[in-house]
Amino acid sequence: MKNQLLGLLFLGFIACDENRKEEAADQATFIVTVMDTLVIDPGNEILYLQYYLIQSQTDPDSRYLYNYNRGDNALEVIDLDSLRLDKKIRFDKEGPNGTGGYIQHVHYNGGNKILLAEFHQISLFNTKAEKVFQLNIVGQKFEGDTLNENESLVTGGLLDEEENYCITTYEQGFGVPLGIAKVHIQDKTLKKIPIPGLKDLAKFRVSFSDGQSKSASYPGVNLQLLNGKVLVSNSAVNELYTYDVRTDSLVHYLFKSRIMADRQKENPRTRVHSQEELNQVARERAKDVSFNRFVYDIQNKRYYRFSQKFEKETPEENIFSPVLTVFDDSLNQIFETDKLPIEKTFWKYFVKDGKLYLYENIEDEMGFIVLEIEKI
Repeated sequence: MKNQLLGLLFLGFIACDENRKEEAADQATFIVTVMDTLVIDPGNEILYLQYYLIQSQTDPDSRYLYNYNRGDNALEVIDLDSLRLDKKIRFDKEGPNGTGGYIQHVHYNGGNKILLAEFHQISLFNTKAEKVFQLNIVGQKFEGDTLNENESLVTGGLLDEEENYCITTYEQGFGVPLGIAKVHIQDKTLKKIPIPGLKDLAKFRVSFSDGQSKSASYPGVNLQLLNGKVLVSNSAVNELYTYDVRTDSLVHYLFKSRIMADRQKENPRTRVHSQEELNQVARERAKDVSFNRFVYDIQNKRYYRFSQKFEKETPEENIFSPVLTVFDDSLNQIFETDKLPIEKTFWKYFVKDGKLYLYENIEDEMGFIVLEIEKI
């Protein structure tokens, strides 16, 4: 059966702190300014710039950016201090150290292991591109919790800081997320952490099936490891779940905006009768509010998140405005603004030395717009 997923499904229960819902949007004031525009020196290589650097991560100090090059099946190591390509970690495609088929997800934050996931398996490699572990997604027997009928692990995920666990999400049927799945690498022990709020995202989902193939459009779910915790967010609702791997605790944060809607519009129908109808619904859904990932500023002890709100439709394209939201170290929302020195939404961004770096393709070179967010 051919499965086509329209939408970025990644990953992602929890004690809900309802008091956060009614907090004022702004408790502090910040000035956002463009400080610089930087370009990375690729040396004699051609850096992989497709898909907004979606398969890239930084280490906790943002000294290096690790970008997966699909064309070369390699991990590009970018030195963000010297602004140049430091090296490339090249992987075999086949053989005992082979990455296998189409790589769907990569996670590496500067540790000893690199996670590469393809459709049926998640593999871990060391920094010499040698395979040290392989987890089959289909048919794998686990100790501990059991995947129920019609449940499966999502191909992808991340490694905890000690690199003992592979953390992903598990889902029901065709892309309906249910919660976090924590797999111990050595023991292959599975622990499921249900998140009822993720299943509620089905309200924003629409699908089509003709009996031979399936297609679906649904909110993206983001799984990140920031500031010692796993963060689970989604593109449809102004909320966040955090999971502490060591204490096995889960917390739910629900935020409120004065600038944009706090959730996308629910679909009146969750199933349509043709691919064309699905495409039309997806185009309309693309005009809705969309919430992006969180990033952590270790220097100023703050979190940042970009979102986008729809402004108008033109014959050429839809026009959106970016929205920046600032949270304190305890994830209290303290500021939001759409009065920014940028005119478009940036989907890849990170914090380095207390400043926001926004990825920009500058004449086919890897570039970054640097923003300073100064509290006044």
